Amino acid sequence: MRRHLLPARETARSAAAPLLRLLALVLALGVAGCPKTDQSLVLVGGSPVSAAVIDADPLAVLPGGALLLGRLDAAVMFRSGVGSQVGEIASNLLPLGPESNFVPSRDVRRLWGAIYAMQGADFCAVLEGSFDAMAIQAAAERRAQTPSGLPIVRTAYAGNDMYTVSNLGFVLLTEHTILSGNETAMRRALERLRRGNLERVLPPWMLELLGPEQAAFALAGDLSSQAAVEATAQQLPFLGGLRLVRVLGNFRPPGANVVGTLGYADEQAAAAGAQGLRSVQQLGYIVSLISSFGLGGQMPPMTVAQKGQDVAFAAEIDASALSLLTSMAAQATRPAATAGRPWYGR
Repeated sequence: MRRHLLPARETARSAAAPLLRLLALVLALGVAGCPKTDQSLVLVGGSPVSAAVIDADPLAVLPGGALLLGRLDAAVMFRSGVGSQVGEIASNLLPLGPESNFVPSRDVRRLWGAIYAMQGADFCAVLEGSFDAMAIQAAAERRAQTPSGLPIVRTAYAGNDMYTVSNLGFVLLTEHTILSGNETAMRRALERLRRGNLERVLPPWMLELLGPEQAAFALAGDLSSQAAVEATAQQLPFLGGLRLVRVLGNFRPPGANVVGTLGYADEQAAAAGAQGLRSVQQLGYIVSLISSFGLGGQMPPMTVAQKGQDVAFAAEIDASALSLLTSMAAQATRPAATAGRPWYGR
């Protein structure tokens, strides 16, 4: 398929796609799914596995090889000051009306999301909660056109019905577990469910970091093999030499509080990364990115400290900055009005 030339504003957004996709994963509580014919079974190597097994450990559904893995306490997020913007994200990723009986703030309890490099920038998410499977299925079957004007396409794959809108899709595995993401990542997850045992295949250190429930959200990443990170470092210098990412946060006053550690290839890269974080507000790329979305505000200041190959940071994100980030995520999940893939998947 021939790549179309994008205007300057779309080019800025396309360049920021990995960041925006991450924001979408962390904030998109509305990612929702569509059911299988038999709500209680998923085939694993030809053997039926009960819904109870899936619901007992939904994180096991995600494929291995994740570059970034995140967890979000959905209930806490919806009680924060950005509930309306989160609702917009939900509408973008679940393009169904009230007949689906899906209310993200009521139905979603926890979200797990992962970024991959399978055939590009791919992502997969698993939602835990309580879902009206019959209503969601009926709504998906009845709606030929979404609010964006793009059609819902049903595809049978690995014994499940995937419903996609401009490369974003959803599959309801059980009444309490939803799989979502782009087509490539969802297919890999569904293949796992048929080929092997349903057990966690993600790195133990990532799972350990995401475990503490006192943090409303957590993020872990291993970017050591990604040349794309080094390329992006031309615009965001603190990414140069970045290897490991560890982040924890909450949604308490003044809006959100974030602490984390970035692990670099060596001390020299860590020193450059620390300097890059300290001056992130002055980066022309960040200013241009914010301006391209027509949104006010600025990135919050950070406390930064280097120790060897690690750089620790902490930031208080006020309500306006948090609103900016969620607005960016809402735009990132908005399907394109043109044929083909949305701009953030190009």
